[in-house]
Order: sequence, then C-alpha cells, then structure tokens
Amino acid sequence: MGRRLTQLDAQSFLDIENGSAYAPYPRQQHAWFGIVFWNIQASTQHYIWFIKLPLDEQGLVVAAARNHFLDIIVDALGQSIADDAEKAQTLPDNPYSFVPGQSLLAQFNAMVKYTLDVPINEEAQKVEAYLKAPQLVDWQQISMQSVADFAQTLNNHEKSASVIKAFLDNYTLYANVFANTYMEMCENVALPETFELFCIDNLQREEEVSLSALRALSAPHFNDRINACLKSLLTESASQRIDILSVIAARHFEQMDESLLRVFLEQSARVDELEGHNGALFSGFFSDLVQIPKLRRQVLTLMRSPDRSKTLAQAFDRLFAQARK
Repeated sequence: MGRRLTQLDAQSFLDIENGSAYAPYPRQQHAWFGIVFWNIQASTQHYIWFIKLPLDEQGLVVAAARNHFLDIIVDALGQSIADDAEKAQTLPDNPYSFVPGQSLLAQFNAMVKYTLDVPINEEAQKVEAYLKAPQLVDWQQISMQSVADFAQTLNNHEKSASVIKAFLDNYTLYANVFANTYMEMCENVALPETFELFCIDNLQREEEVSLSALRALSAPHFNDRINACLKSLLTESASQRIDILSVIAARHFEQMDESLLRVFLEQSARVDELEGHNGALFSGFFSDLVQIPKLRRQVLTLMRSPDRSKTLAQAFDRLFAQARK
C-alpha cells in the first residue's frame, strides 16, 4: 500500500518480511501493508490489519522492527491468531499500525471485495446510474466507497464500454466533486485507452492542473504517452506546486526514465528555492526516490553526473553540505 495498491503472493510477502527482497513500493522509508485474513471455519468474516514496517537505507525491512511487532502480537493474542480472530479485530497498541486515509481505505476495500468476488451492491449501481444520467440522480447520495467499488470493475463490468463512453460524453455535466472522486478512485485500475487519453487531455485546463486526472493516470508499467505528458507538464510553471510534485513522485515513479527523473528533480529544486525551503523539499524528494529499488541506481548516477544542470548541481551541493553537518 505504499505508492500503489498491489496484491502480493504469500512467497513475495515472506521474502520482503524476511529481508531477502526489497519492498517494491516504499513510502517515507516504510513498507506499508494491508493484511486480510479469516478463520477457515468462518470464512465470511474477514479481518484487516494495516501495518507499516521501517526500511533500512537499501529498502529492506528492518528485522528488529519486524520481530518487535511480532512479539507484541504474540504477547497480546497468543500463537494462534486465526483461531482467535475475534481478538485480532483490534490490534494492541503498537508503533507499526496505521489508519489509511479515506481515499486509500475506500480503494483498498474495493480491491479486497473484488478479489474475494463479493458482488457489487446497490450503492455501487447508483454510480452507474449517475454516470449515464447525471440529470436524474442525486450525486450527493453516492458514497466514496460506492465510487471506489464501481471503479474497481472498470475493465470487467459487462457494460464497461458504455460506462466509459458515458463518462467522456457527460463529463461537463457531473458535479466536480464526483468527477474528481471517480478519477481518483481509478488510480489503481488499468485505464482503457480512451479513458487514458481523456485524462491526458484534461490534465491541465487553463492554468490549473487536475490532481485527480494526474492520479488517475498512475500506471503499473512504463507508458510512452504518460511519460511524455509528465515531461511536458514539468517544464511548465503550472507544475511548480508541492502537491503536484508529490503526486508525480508517489504515483508516477514507473514513468521515471533518466530524462523524466532529471526534469522532476530540477523542478523540485526550483520549487524549493521559490518557496524558501532551504533544501528540505529537494532533500525529501531525493530521499524518497532513492529508496525505490528500480530508481536507486538512476538517482545516484544523476547525483554524480557531470552533465547535470546548474540548478541540479546547486541542489545536490546543498544536499551534501547538509549531510556533512
């Protein structure tokens, strides 16, 4: 649950837990997990733990922290957690639990229900009705969870094509809150090409950048169109905002080839200077990106590159100076 919601098979999770594999999507020097479990004899009742484990400078789970968490759980609940799932509903106080934000929690719940083949409910069906006839449905009666549940079916709903067409055709008729929520709830869903192109076209209207469209474009693999779109955006003054840079760093790391990484860090350095953060903003983005396994070598190479721009050179010099203090 770090930079995107991704299902992990049992062996991959075990490897990460044991420190033999990197946490794939670290955020704020932690690996973030939502763990769903249940008693086999009562499989309709599910329980969820949200835990975050600290990572070392290489991006591996700190074993001492993992062991400390397990000691807390075993002391409080006993060895057989699954057999005493009632107790497991509420974790004992510990520094490793977290509560996801409303948006992330809605997306997580939607993914879990979809994975476990829980049928879409009537509330989610209201989303389809509003998408197709916004004049006839009160959007204020639709919950964020319902939007997330429906968005999760974007590529597998029997009427997916007509729903997407309706969204594109009726976009200007929707309440802004609903339209932005719907796009945001699609950030962990593979977008059909028409929807992706729509988000790219609507990413920037006049001087305002749509954070919802930017989040919706999050993709699990490199995408030429999204990469080009981000490069263009980062050369414009409209992207000189911390929230925009934060979404790009968090959601679009898969698009960061050498050139996009360079442009992103240059823009981060400019915003740092413009807003008087004295290197703290640039340092934060650098520390965040260097811990992503697939970006670590690129970030370190750029840091030492003789071809880096004056803006980047000054930002890195300041970073080194702060590290020596």
